[in-house]
Amino acid sequence: METRKTKVIFTKAGGNANGSPSVCRISLPKAWVNRMGLTPERREVELAFDGDKVSIQNLKESPAKRRMLADKKKIRRFALVWGQMYKNHAAVPQRYFELAELVGDGMADLGFEMDAGESMRRAFPEADAFHDNEALKGISSKVDLQTLGNAIFSRWRYWNHWAMGPMQEADFEWFVTAFSRLAELAEDL
Repeated sequence: METRKTKVIFTKAGGNANGSPSVCRISLPKAWVNRMGLTPERREVELAFDGDKVSIQNLKESPAKRRMLADKKKIRRFALVWGQMYKNHAAVPQRYFELAELVGDGMADLGFEMDAGESMRRAFPEADAFHDNEALKGISSKVDLQTLGNAIFSRWRYWNHWAMGPMQEADFEWFVTAFSRLAELAEDL
């Protein structure tokens, strides 16, 4: 988890405010806002306060706003490239796996949703395919393109944003298996 120290900005309220009301603001790093997928068109977030801590979270998009899946050729090409990147991870600079502009934005542009593995858990409640490579191999003949793409996007986000340690060899293998199956599914459409 990334952290930064910042200061709260206090400004006087404008308009017809009586007394001496003020408005409080905090500037967020642009890179964080980009990684959250916020844009001037999609900027609504949910704030939560527990008495000590404030958290900011994306609001779930309605299904009507969800992007359609991209052309199968684009999905297949993306899956083949990233499958090879993960397979040859020792020869690839680590920053390539972390840049939202490469993997995260690519998955979103293809129409996949970062859902924290929820669609995979709903589809296969008996298997821990979101974390376990062997379980993923076991369900690979049954998984659909959207569910697998969502799982890849969500698992990438976990390693990119929440994990507190480096990826292990088994984690890279999971991505190789997942991207390989995604490429097959895109070919079969």
